[in-house]
Amino acid sequence: MTEEEARKALFELHYEYMAHSPKERLKLYDEYQEKRARIRQALMENILEQKENNVKIK
Repeated sequence: MTEEEARKALFELHYEYMAHSPKERLKLYDEYQEKRARIRQALMENILEQKENNVKIK
């Protein structure tokens, strides 16, 4: 997953989550947090990989 794809996925996940009523959000919260954590992990791995590649090039 590229950085752009991860950021887009986070935005879409949040938008979808917020479209629910507050009571529905309480029910969906754990699933939302789990998905968000997986996407953020992929994003952080991508960013770290890019930084490592930049250091190796210099």
